Parts: sequence; structure tokens; C-alpha cells
Amino acid sequence: IVGAVPTWEQAVLAAVLAAGPGAVASHETAAALWGLPGAERSGLEVTTDRPHCARLVGVRSHRTLAFLAVEHSSRAGIPLTSVARTLVDLSARWSVKQLGRAADHAQRRGLLRLEQLRICVGGLTPAPGRRPGRIHALLARRLHGYDPGDSDLEVRFARALVAGGLPEPVLQHWVRIGHRRYRIDLAYPDAMVAIEIDGWDTHRSRSAFDADRARANDLVVAGWRVLRFTSSTTDGEAVTVVAEALGALTQRGSA
Repeated sequence: IVGAVPTWEQAVLAAVLAAGPGAVASHETAAALWGLPGAERSGLEVTTDRPHCARLVGVRSHRTLAFLAVEHSSRAGIPLTSVARTLVDLSARWSVKQLGRAADHAQRRGLLRLEQLRICVGGLTPAPGRRPGRIHALLARRLHGYDPGDSDLEVRFARALVAGGLPEPVLQHWVRIGHRRYRIDLAYPDAMVAIEIDGWDTHRSRSAFDADRARANDLVVAGWRVLRFTSSTTDGEAVTVVAEALGALTQRGSA
């Protein structure tokens, strides 16, 4: 606009818009927008969904498999990664101490919950720009008894379903059946599709095995369709099975 003084925020928004639909400011740029300690307004960085990759002069572009709802936000009208996802993206550049300082600062300002950080790091493997181990170390120092365990599997499959073009499932959905409350790993509540991730560590005892089967029976009797995946289930297999389950329910409802 004529007469408006150019700002760094204008440049960030211009880069995000130029990168195309779904693009967000990320990494150091997002950290600066959130006002995290240690972040500098040096250069511009954006992230897009794969396979699209923006190539813009003066802009460092990244790609991600799929964004979960907890991983993106908006600040001052600029789409950007959430604080949790920003910290994960910067985990290869910042030390555990730097990440912890930024996380504590964001928590005090109400911009971050540690559960959001746990979800964002879940299911992500080490990459040139990312070191999940540093985030796990940060969480271990702040959450008593923290252990990523099989929760990483839940987020891994959630990412796979979104990347496969399916709606994002609800993580750790609670339901009440009679006098009992059950937590479903991933769920499509409207379709009553429950996805259970069976990890060996949580099912190696006889009591856990029996309780899990009784719980599954209660869900089925209540009308839920229960799908079960393990660590050996591939992302492609999971997407195919869930797509068929949702498709079958859609066809049944329109019949």
C-alpha cells in the first residue's frame, strides 16, 4: 500500500502467500514471530506440504509430510507453525538448554503446553534439520516419568492418515460406556471408528492382554468399529484399511 512503511512482517507474509496454499512461516522465522528468546529476524523460512516445494529468491523452503492441527497456527494474520512444531523444527540448531529456555518462556505466556510438544515430536524420525532426542530430553526434564513409548506410534499413524488424504483423527479420545471410561488411541467419533495401536510393551502381561480384549468387546457392542495396528503395520496399509472402513460406512449411510 502506498505510504505504508515496509516491515519484516510484510516480507514474511509475502513469502508465505507466494509459497502457495498451505504454506506457513516456520523455523527461525516462526520463532521470531512468536517472540521466543534466542530467535533472530535473519532471513525468511517457510514450510509447505509435500510434494510441493516453493522456490523463492531469498526464502529458505522446507517440506513436511503432513501438518497436524496442533502444528500450525496464526499470529498477526500470518500463518505459521505452532510453538511446539517450531521447537521441533529447530531441534538440530538449538541446544537442549536453548530449547528448554524457549519452551519455558512460551509456557509462561500461555503459548505452549508440553502435551502439544509431545504430540509434535511423536512419530518423527531424525533428519538433517531435526533431532527428536533433544526434544525428548527437554520433556524428560519437565514431565515426571516421561517416556515416549508407544505414543510415538499413535502420532506416526495420525500423520500417515493425514498425508494419505484422510481427515485428521482425534488423538486419545475418551468415551464412556456404561459405568466405564475408555481411551481410544485414534478415533473418528462421528463415524464411530476406533483405531488401536498395539505396542508390545503395554500388552506383554496377561492382565493387560485380558483387559484390552474386554475393552475392545465393550467398544464393539457399543457400536464402534475397532481397527488394530502394530509397529509392523506400514503407513500405506494403515491408510488403505482406514479409507476402506470410512468409505464402507459412508456407503452404508447413503444406501
